[in-house]
Amino acid sequence: MTGNDQRDRGEEAHDRAAAALSTASKTAQQALDSAKGAAQGALASAREYASQTHLDDVGAKAAAAASDLYQQGRDRLANSEELSQAAEQLTGAIRKNPLVAVGVAFSAGLLLALLARG
Repeated sequence: MTGNDQRDRGEEAHDRAAAALSTASKTAQQALDSAKGAAQGALASAREYASQTHLDDVGAKAAAAASDLYQQGRDRLANSEELSQAAEQLTGAIRKNPLVAVGVAFSAGLLLALLARG
């Protein structure tokens, strides 16, 4: 082997080593980025869980309040003769004309949706 062959082989080995180092560096950077993304995702999940826990408490309180209001309304309806008669008349009218009742309900819903939309 001549000196030139040895230098060429040395340069090839150096180039391969540099390429391997570059690949290893890129792989390490990707692993760091992936770990950073996973850590950020875990942090976001923890924050979301903490806020949902708070929201679950608020939701439970709101559900209890809504249930109480519903029960109070039912009690008032049952205790008020005038409201009981109106409810019975409304129920009778719906049973006599179900399609009209559906049309009125749809129209009222559409109107409320349009008003709420702005």
